[in-house]
Amino acid sequence: MSRLFASLALGTSLLFAGVAQAKLAPVDHYSRMPAFYDASLSPDGKFMATIQDSKGQYILRVYNLADPSDKKLRATKYGKDLRVNYIRWANNDTILVNVSIPQKFRNQIIQTGFIYVVDKDVKDAEVLLKPDARGGTGSNISHSTGFRQFNNVIIDHLPHDPNHVLMSYGVEDQFKPGVHKMNINTRRAELVKKGNITTQGWITDRQHRLRVGYGRRDRNGEETLVIRDSNSDIWKNVSEFPGLTADTSVWGFTENPNELIIGDHKDKDTQGLYIYDLAQKRETRKLFHHDKYDVRSILLSADGKKVVGASFLADSSEKVYFDAAYKAAHAPIEAKFAGFQISYYDRTPDNKKFLFKASAPNLPPMMYFYDATTAEFKPIGEDYPEIGTTPQGDVTKVSYKTRDGYMIGGYLTTPPAIGEGKVALKNLPFIIMPHGGPYSRDTMTYDFLAQFMSSRGYAVLQMNFRGSDGLGYQHQQAGRKNWEVMQEDVEDGTRWLIEKGYADPNRVCIVGWSYGGYAALIGSIKNPKLYTCAVSIAGVTDLNDMVSDLKKNRFGKFTARDFMLKGFEGGDNIKANSPVKRAEELVTPLLLVHGTNDIQVQFDQYKRMKGALKKSKAKKNFVEIKGGDHSLATSEHRKMLFEAMDKHLKAHLGDSAAAP
Repeated sequence: MSRLFASLALGTSLLFAGVAQAKLAPVDHYSRMPAFYDASLSPDGKFMATIQDSKGQYILRVYNLADPSDKKLRATKYGKDLRVNYIRWANNDTILVNVSIPQKFRNQIIQTGFIYVVDKDVKDAEVLLKPDARGGTGSNISHSTGFRQFNNVIIDHLPHDPNHVLMSYGVEDQFKPGVHKMNINTRRAELVKKGNITTQGWITDRQHRLRVGYGRRDRNGEETLVIRDSNSDIWKNVSEFPGLTADTSVWGFTENPNELIIGDHKDKDTQGLYIYDLAQKRETRKLFHHDKYDVRSILLSADGKKVVGASFLADSSEKVYFDAAYKAAHAPIEAKFAGFQISYYDRTPDNKKFLFKASAPNLPPMMYFYDATTAEFKPIGEDYPEIGTTPQGDVTKVSYKTRDGYMIGGYLTTPPAIGEGKVALKNLPFIIMPHGGPYSRDTMTYDFLAQFMSSRGYAVLQMNFRGSDGLGYQHQQAGRKNWEVMQEDVEDGTRWLIEKGYADPNRVCIVGWSYGGYAALIGSIKNPKLYTCAVSIAGVTDLNDMVSDLKKNRFGKFTARDFMLKGFEGGDNIKANSPVKRAEELVTPLLLVHGTNDIQVQFDQYKRMKGALKKSKAKKNFVEIKGGDHSLATSEHRKMLFEAMDKHLKAHLGDSAAAP
């Protein structure tokens, strides 16, 4: 395997300062990747590791927080094709870097995962677990020895044991991932639990003991769940626990090893958290349940020993604390940044030092370090430092009624000139921006793409159409069972803007990424008079081909069934909703953008649509981004996208009275 990390000769400053801006901000002020992608504190709080931008490329850099006079450069760059998933300190001297690397297998791009072990001086990096037992790269993804795709699955970082982690991987068969206690210094592993073909994931309790295994059967996709009692080595099938089923959502354990935290609706539309006592074999109490929003996560104490709260996603992420001491420890941060969205990245085990980002819908995120022992807040850096003090668009919560009387919530981003009172929200050029997924969610947080378009004088509408996640079972299933309803919810949002007089009916463009790109294509084909232009980024174009691509993966036929096929009435309905089958109908000017290394939506989706569009009379622009992944996750790739969008939108929406 080629070495992926290299020494770095040039330094990069810790703090970013705002830069003076021209009235119309350059494209790359918004298209750049966030300056700080991830950050982590050493357990003693003396050092901070970051994944941060350096001249358009991410690097790993370590800072000495305890000694500001320490000017030693601890940094390394890595290959542009490598993507860091996260970084975390294993102990005070060692950093674990979880990465993914694209590789081609049977004419298909796949992601292979690794863990790199890096010392705090960042002198070199070693692979923790090599691709197979022999150390070779292999070439066959199968039930045989050879290639192993996932070498980066850590199920427990074992904070009480700084030299080991629990990892899940297969030895002779990658589809039988067992659990291994891996020594990060010697790279030697001890088998904890042998893998089997029906278990793909594992969960430990708060004492870091292996307690739950879950997965699916290859033959029929049936879900599996096995549980081990706290005082026994015997694993039991879920059928031995009345009230639990194989598809029960398991969130973990409380500090009591007999208390399993499960997700349950309890006759409500939303999912909450409940305690199932494994010794009593029954559900005993409610932990948390919100009437409007599904639970999003459990919150653990800094040392990982207790469940201290839960979070849910409303207009932004919100937290509910069960533990008074834990709430008090966070109170100074939340008081200092009242009204801001706070995203915690790390904290020391004693809950005294914190890394977090603070942002608002119209303020880009800023990373901070907080030391509770001195009550000092230290700014680390901005995600979009070049934006500086340039005013950003205001974001307002809105709702509208669909053709069948259903209420859809969304968010309206307006150009800064609107908030400054220079221009009225009337007859403006508008962007309709349905989210991806499609089963994800838009929130009232800083959106770099919406703010970029706002900076050009365009207002932006984002909506949580039926099918969006986190808003309860009925809202989600209404879209999953009918993809056309999702499309109609987007169309109805567009018509609402026009009826209110906010949008100029002759200057509305639909822009989307992934499923949003699909919605832009099918929406402009079905509604040629509604949209002035369209932009599809990494969009699905051929539904049947997408189903075929999904089926190439393990359990893919079940994913295709649940993710897509349930949303259509049959083959004719799928054809009628595939943009590639109706390409010649397109008359709306289109910008089609796709990365060649896209794994989620294969690049051939782009090529099929490009070929089919030869029969269309629409004005068309095509941008192929060589090496680009689904997220176009480099500053270089995003700049290519944003420059193409900037030209396309200006050409078809014209000048805006709200532009700088």
